[in-house]
Amino acid sequence: MSDEKSKEIGEILKFVASSPIFSSPIRLTILLALAGFKEINFTDLQKALEVNKSTLSINLKVLESEGVIQIKYKIDRNRPKQIIIITEKGKEITEKYLSMLEKYKNFLTNL
Repeated sequence: MSDEKSKEIGEILKFVASSPIFSSPIRLTILLALAGFKEINFTDLQKALEVNKSTLSINLKVLESEGVIQIKYKIDRNRPKQIIIITEKGKEITEKYLSMLEKYKNFLTNL
């Protein structure tokens, strides 16, 4: 393997290992799902991902602490509703992740 290819693979692995976002498949799935929405409520996200409430809640808190999502509350029919929004940082990380996947795919294709 060339030094350039080794450097590329190292860069990809370093990026993925650099954040707790990538240490859990559900967190990555949440982030990728949110990239397609401006905002989504907790219940709709839970249904779309087919996960239980506690799993979703725990992982949303981690993503919020990393600054990649924002959780807001609004009243809908006199009931509080949790709204999840991807932040600019979240969008940037998602785009970078997808770009890295494309690089890795190209690397594997050219072996």
